[in-house]
Amino acid sequence: MKPTTKNTNWPRLIVQWGILAFILILAFLPGFTKITAPDFEAYCPFGGLQALGSYLLSQALSCTMTSAQIVMGVILFAGILLFSKLFCSYVCPIGTVSETLGKLGDKLKIRFTIKGIADKILRSLKYILLFVTLYYTLQSNELFCKKFDPYFALASGFNSDVELMYALGAIALVIFGSIFIRLFWCKYLCPLGAISNLFKFSLFFIALLFVYIILLQAGINISYVWPLAIACIGGYIIEIGGLKSRFTPAAKITRSTGSCINCKLCSNQCHQAIDVASLKVVNNVDCNLCGDCLEVCPVEKTLTINQRPKLKRLPVIALVALVALGITLGNVWEVPTIDLRWANAEQLGSAAEFTQTGLKNIKCYGSSMAFANKMRELDGIYGVATFVEHNKVKLLYDDSRLTEEKIQEAMFTPQKKTIRPVSSDIDTVYGITFRLDNFFDDMDFSYLNLLLYYKTNAVGMISEFDCPVMVKILFPNKIENIDSLVTIIESKSLTVESQTGDKVTYKLGYEVAGKPELFEFSKGEYLNSLFIPYKRSFNYRSTYSDDVLNTYKIPLGKNTTVYNRISYLVSHLSNDDGIVEFKTELDSSYREQVVITFVDSMTNTINVENALLSDSLSLTYSSGNTGKVPNMFDFSDEITKD
Repeated sequence: MKPTTKNTNWPRLIVQWGILAFILILAFLPGFTKITAPDFEAYCPFGGLQALGSYLLSQALSCTMTSAQIVMGVILFAGILLFSKLFCSYVCPIGTVSETLGKLGDKLKIRFTIKGIADKILRSLKYILLFVTLYYTLQSNELFCKKFDPYFALASGFNSDVELMYALGAIALVIFGSIFIRLFWCKYLCPLGAISNLFKFSLFFIALLFVYIILLQAGINISYVWPLAIACIGGYIIEIGGLKSRFTPAAKITRSTGSCINCKLCSNQCHQAIDVASLKVVNNVDCNLCGDCLEVCPVEKTLTINQRPKLKRLPVIALVALVALGITLGNVWEVPTIDLRWANAEQLGSAAEFTQTGLKNIKCYGSSMAFANKMRELDGIYGVATFVEHNKVKLLYDDSRLTEEKIQEAMFTPQKKTIRPVSSDIDTVYGITFRLDNFFDDMDFSYLNLLLYYKTNAVGMISEFDCPVMVKILFPNKIENIDSLVTIIESKSLTVESQTGDKVTYKLGYEVAGKPELFEFSKGEYLNSLFIPYKRSFNYRSTYSDDVLNTYKIPLGKNTTVYNRISYLVSHLSNDDGIVEFKTELDSSYREQVVITFVDSMTNTINVENALLSDSLSLTYSSGNTGKVPNMFDFSDEITKD
């Protein structure tokens, strides 16, 4: 029987190029629209495996790592055990590009396959890169692969996580390596390929992991570096020792020697250069169950999966099922960003659990740690877990010492803010008190502040703890239509234009509970209620008695526009050892003024004024370094008036 012309594995091509097209659309769409650039590593299984390792080591999940990644990493492991390296053959955009460029090399007759000792030596590179990548990820709790990953560099537009020289070198190796050498990146450099092969060597990998866990449980503290190094070295030795995965995956390409006509089409079609025609069972470690050889075999039921012709479409069906499972689990299951406990076993065993949702300020590892440190100060709290993706926290606490309301009160930060200035001809400010559900943290306050700024003429807002939270909104005129104001406050979202011109949408969802209450403030009461004083002592203020201190007062005046830089001025003034305190307050006319306290035997008002009028500010940073910046404060008019 003559061999027929080869057929194309259309399901695989559709998946490969569909995924690549989807990535390209996501990459370029933000340039033509106002949508935010997506996270191109959100569902990367290799990133997930790194994130899982980092989490197990430090019990913390960095902002750059997600639960969806971890799920995909676990799915990758399970998929390799069952169906081989489907990610490599169907999903990986680098693999798709490498295969395409390889076809160009074949047409130009310049591509070749590395064999023999050179092939075995080069295979060590991906294990070395795997070790380096995992080592630095576990050390820093950040995905080290982002520094050099050619896919991430191109898809993200070389964002700040990318190390330019590393990424450009990797991209060059993918392009030129693929044209001249068969799957150069995939075979010799890809760390995901290395860890996938380790999973194929399942007995070795599981045994190593089991021994390490047993040693840790026995109290033998062994650094993760050792099992990581042994895994990489052992995987490389097993790979070059036989290039075979004997027990896994469960699904393998099989060849019927009785019906095979030795046409060699399967061997010629194999992207990995595996001699399929000489094998009864294809257990070569490079086989990723792409299924291309099944398509070109001219004799029915000769090449099959596990000797079952009906399983021909198993790879693509399994891939779709695994990806769907991974996305579903990634969206409903979340690994805590941090999970910290500081009580003893007995206390933890009897602890009650409290969950608070809707905390928009729980948005990364840093904010999670800040929240945990705040909760640690509350007597009776035993532990904190945060879930960034769902803005949720869980706390373990002693219910004999704390109630849920007490915990909420400790979590809550009362705030007040001026939304816009009050006209000088206004003597009375009108307020309305709302009690709001789904309103709790700092971000809620900020979002409502924005909503009021864009949708009303409100001049100020104050939040106080209660259940529900009490919010006072202040207006320059009497409130005529409360129902209309309630409708605005209960808006589901707010879209505003950012400083860069992009449209930003904030999800809101506040609900007014109970009946709003009206009240009035005199202008003085209003200004006093919204004033937030600033105070900082330095140069051993506490060692001086009040009788040796003097004060210098000056209106803040037009410097309110640079109030956010007030710490610069304080740092500059502290260079005079005689100045020991800086604060702001309201004068009798409710105007903000600066009060500078100094030791009258060490300095005087002339020195204070000279420091205020200096052309530059001399700063001392938290690191201890010093520097100078132009003086952005202008007290010249106020000092001249004095």
